[in-house]
Amino acid sequence: MKRRRLLKLVLALGLGIVLAALLAEVGVLLIAGEQPKFPRHVVGAPWGLRINEPGAHYRHKSRDVDVRFTINAQGLRADRDYAYEKPAGTRRIVCLGDSFTIGYEVSGPECFASVMEKELADAGRKVEVLNAGVSGFSTAEECLYLERELHKYSPDVVVVGFFENDFVDNQRTGLFGLHDGRLVEHSADYVPAGGLGDFLNRNWFFSVLSERSNAFALLKEHITRSMKRRMEAEQVGKVPAPGASDTPAPDGVDSRRKLAAAIFERLYRWTREGDIELVILSIPFPADGDLSKLVDQFPSDEFSLERPGLAYLSGKDVLEPIAGKELLYWEHSHSHWTPRAHGLVGKALGRLLLERDLLR
Repeated sequence: MKRRRLLKLVLALGLGIVLAALLAEVGVLLIAGEQPKFPRHVVGAPWGLRINEPGAHYRHKSRDVDVRFTINAQGLRADRDYAYEKPAGTRRIVCLGDSFTIGYEVSGPECFASVMEKELADAGRKVEVLNAGVSGFSTAEECLYLERELHKYSPDVVVVGFFENDFVDNQRTGLFGLHDGRLVEHSADYVPAGGLGDFLNRNWFFSVLSERSNAFALLKEHITRSMKRRMEAEQVGKVPAPGASDTPAPDGVDSRRKLAAAIFERLYRWTREGDIELVILSIPFPADGDLSKLVDQFPSDEFSLERPGLAYLSGKDVLEPIAGKELLYWEHSHSHWTPRAHGLVGKALGRLLLERDLLR
């Protein structure tokens, strides 16, 4: 008798949860519309940072897009693995960056890294382009990812994508800081949410919800943004280490620009020591949501671009001539580049490498 009552109670509870979930789903669709359902398969790596979950397969879907992701065994966006040893006669290019680089809202062949590879291959160059973009990455993480892991692939060229949110993301990671104008490592590791984050991003049930539930996607987005704001506030409020003389500006803008520039200085020194060409891709964003006006925030006032072994491509210069005339940023999701924008930038990168003879 008690077992029957317990079974009825469990069934009633289960039915109530299902009905509540269905009501929430319908409510979100009616009130807020279809949500970007973008699962983030980003997990901790053995070298203390984050990486795309090796071997992951998933989908990104919104009102704008429906694309599939394939992550190889090494955490790169690719449908094949790469040996550390470079094939004879082949030049390697490693692309570092965040969600723009990995191609958050385009298919694999549409990413600017893939377009660049095709552009160079069409010109008769034997190249491999490794897409090492990781959603949410900062310049600080990209720098350490290169030093700790990606150097094993013996790259000839490193392309680093820079987006304006890198200013805040560099600070949030707490990996580097400025003391007396010098770049100093504050921490060796950065894996937000640690084991819990790994569990959530690897778990098949949460992955299914992230791919298919609008209500779950909305809740997840709200929680993620709240956590980011809290982490940023904690970093800004930290007391400087003993001996530190750099005082952040009231709004933090100057200190963030200086920090980003200092990290690029480290990247530049590292690539020069390894006889590797460094290419910086500055990714613009629409000014105040106006898709016809693009803004470039790379800190060129703090980091000199006129030096040997360094090339710079302004995405603003590439895209602005058709901004507002053609769709370059998706409008109903996370405002990443469309295939058209990726294609233009990928071809521009390929031409830059050929014109500057960076694959010699």
